[in-house]
Amino acid sequence: MKLLWVILLFLVPFAVVGGTVKEHRDYVPDKKTAERIAEVILAGQYGEERMKAQLPLHADGSNEKYWIVQGHIHQDGIPNKGGGFAVWINKHSGCIGKVVEHMK
Repeated sequence: MKLLWVILLFLVPFAVVGGTVKEHRDYVPDKKTAERIAEVILAGQYGEERMKAQLPLHADGSNEKYWIVQGHIHQDGIPNKGGGFAVWINKHSGCIGKVVEHMK
């Protein structure tokens, strides 16, 4: 009988802890935050000069799990869609999913 009580006392804290998982808010809650994270990632990967050449970055939040932040190649001072950098950032965790040098 003592052994049963020892086992129960040992397992109860694990059962209580396992049932109280708290969800946190998204670490990347808005497009401005996603764009700032992407700036840092792109500057580290490709250099400050190449990253600044594709500013302003644009974050698309239509994907349920990821922000897709894209840069734009400029021709005659006008930004063109496509051809620039892209960074996938997980909305919930903030983890970088993918970094692409040339987006279609």
